[in-house]
Amino acid sequence: MSATTTVAASAAAASASASASAYLESLDPSTYNVYGYTPVKSANLVGLILFDIAWAAHISLGIYYRQIWFGVCMFIACGLETAGYIARFLSNSNPDNVHNFLLQIICLTLAPAFFMAGIYFLLAEIVIIWGVKNSIAKPWAYSQLFILLDIISIILQAAGGGLAATALLDNEETDTGTHIMVAGLAFQVFSTSLFFIAGFIFWVKSHKSRQRAKQFADTLYVPTIEPDMTIGEQNYASPEYIGPEKFAHIRNSKWTKFEIAAIIIAVVLVYIRSIYRVVELSMGWTGYLMAHEVFFLVLDGLMVVIAMWIMFIFYPGIFFGQIKISTEHKALLEAPSDQAIEIKF
Repeated sequence: MSATTTVAASAAAASASASASAYLESLDPSTYNVYGYTPVKSANLVGLILFDIAWAAHISLGIYYRQIWFGVCMFIACGLETAGYIARFLSNSNPDNVHNFLLQIICLTLAPAFFMAGIYFLLAEIVIIWGVKNSIAKPWAYSQLFILLDIISIILQAAGGGLAATALLDNEETDTGTHIMVAGLAFQVFSTSLFFIAGFIFWVKSHKSRQRAKQFADTLYVPTIEPDMTIGEQNYASPEYIGPEKFAHIRNSKWTKFEIAAIIIAVVLVYIRSIYRVVELSMGWTGYLMAHEVFFLVLDGLMVVIAMWIMFIFYPGIFFGQIKISTEHKALLEAPSDQAIEIKF
């Protein structure tokens, strides 16, 4: 993992721990346990089993298809979810165990961040396959940009959690810290929204490029770049717009559409989970959503487990193979401008 990802993980852990401390200080021991409810044993056991299966599947597929970045991100994400649900399962018999409470908060806070880090990498692969000129940024820039946005969000959550915990220990108001934490979560939703926009713009531009290239091939009967073609025709017939020829089988496969749809659905599910966490925290540590486990199980646990399962059923390595993004991008930049490119659809 990169240094930025390590920093993000450390900051997220600090945020989760500080947030948990603030929550624990706010509870009335005579009325609440550390959760505000007793975690349901059966539901959390199901979650544990499902995440454990997803973990084993992602490990196996990651090794078999040699998916280094995506595989490591999924390995950590599934592992954290599994550890979190182990802690919640054990909390059924002892809901006052602070260590289990802290463990599940820290693990379940970190996991989706690693999941999205893997998804950011996939967008970079998709840009290489369908044409870098259709993108508003270089392939690797997506990963760097959105990980940076994640770090900003996590820092806000960490700062807010620290302020809230300090205020509670000093018997002062915690509103300032809580508001900063909500801002951090809202920023996370904002960054995911930007990710959706970037992906949508790329899809629109890629679709237009392929339609234009196909039109040139159909009307001019020119399957390759010829000297008498206009600059526009050469551009839209180039691999920078329609993607390298070596990935034509991926672009033309009907199964690739299912893979793209799977990625979109998985991101939407994590997006729903993030919005839920914003609303949950906005209502306070003893608010209605925080004090009722059903909301957590459905809007957090269920959303993430479905996303994890979707990404191992539609594993990127099966559809995209192993793509070295920096190498492929460099090859496109160094390719001769007059190189003949066969157009296939």
